[in-house]
Amino acid sequence: MKLKKEFLTHKTMGEHFIVPTSAAEFKGIVQNNETAAFIVESLKSDITENEIVDRILATYSDTDRRTVTEDVTDILNKLRSIDALAD
Repeated sequence: MKLKKEFLTHKTMGEHFIVPTSAAEFKGIVQNNETAAFIVESLKSDITENEIVDRILATYSDTDRRTVTEDVTDILNKLRSIDALAD
């Protein structure tokens, strides 16, 4: 899966956002926390859900696979709800 080209990422003053282009049906702005921003950045290239989980676990040692998997699934479902993912 991958972030659709109709969605851009932006970081300003420590805040992370997803902004749709005019070609996207979704017309809002999504503000991301650090975890969501990490996931979205990973989605700039074709990647699986398990690969995202592995990247997070390799980067952050203070969490467990179950928690990370739940968080990744939740964020991916939210991105799907605004049609931001190409599966």
